[in-house]
Amino acid sequence: MDAAILQGTSHSRPGIPMQKIASGRVINAAEFRQLLVSHRRMIRVDRRAEKLRGLQDLDTGEVFLTDERRLLELRR
Repeated sequence: MDAAILQGTSHSRPGIPMQKIASGRVINAAEFRQLLVSHRRMIRVDRRAEKLRGLQDLDTGEVFLTDERRLLELRR
């Protein structure tokens, strides 16, 4: 089975959950991790200057962004 396809290229920004930023929707870290392991065809579209990690769905063109500082936090 194929997981999301990733290629190098900018997580939800604090205080701005679920909003649109430019051409992408900001999502929380848990949703982003689910997209990473989904069967959707995705490529990376990071915005490093804004400290955002991103995924773009190759079939729909949707862009999902999340704050990179929150991405690796573990829930207790």
